[in-house]
Amino acid sequence: MSRRGHRFYIPEPLHSGERVELPERVRHQVTRVLRLRVGDQIVLFDGQGLDYRAVLVAVSPERVIAEIEDAQPSRPLPCPPISLAAALLRHDHFDLVVEKATELGVERILPLRTHRVVVQLDERAVHNRLARWQRIAIEASEQCGRGVVPFIDPPCSLADALERCRGHRLIAFWEAERIPSIVEDSFEPTTPVALFVGPEGGWTDDEITLLRTHNAAPRSLGPLILRAETAALAGIVAVRARSSAPTSPISDPAGAGEPRACAGG
Repeated sequence: MSRRGHRFYIPEPLHSGERVELPERVRHQVTRVLRLRVGDQIVLFDGQGLDYRAVLVAVSPERVIAEIEDAQPSRPLPCPPISLAAALLRHDHFDLVVEKATELGVERILPLRTHRVVVQLDERAVHNRLARWQRIAIEASEQCGRGVVPFIDPPCSLADALERCRGHRLIAFWEAERIPSIVEDSFEPTTPVALFVGPEGGWTDDEITLLRTHNAAPRSLGPLILRAETAALAGIVAVRARSSAPTSPISDPAGAGEPRACAGG
């Protein structure tokens, strides 16, 4: 629960003064988990950067209706805007990356099919994983107070991810010796950054060549070898720590939503 109360994502445009029937997922939370009642206040958001204060006016297992009272800005995302291109991982490790990257303010997540990725997903599995990751990102957004849910791309190749991140400052985390450390860098708050993290088995030589061809800067996260999911999250934190952070406007990387403020963590 945020400082403003129990907070829920609604996948439709919201407006002050209207009544909205809450979707099944939220209805279950309200009636079965939180056991809220008529008159209790909640907070709704639709991914456009605003939190809407609302009061429950009807509560039953079949139907929950909230009346929206007013709106205020959600918590701003920290600078700089970050896209995370991370290789698919076994088990539920990529779920953890999605959850924590959302909490750390990442705007876009690109799951990578690299040469050494062990996970092989068919079309049905991709559909199911995307739905699961989106649900995880929504729940993490509800918890952390951000007003824009990160965009999650379908799994793609490294070449496709590099193409989609044109205009970003590209950083590729690598374990090779004599690679500059990320702590030696500094980051402008308004310049978008794309972080590339390889799979458990690391990047191939051809992938490193491709990254260098696109001017991705290889960087180290320190002397120890990190698990892939740890490297992804440590990389985000390192960039945040090396950024100055005045407030400045940015727009949604997925092309949807209103511009919103980017402020320091």
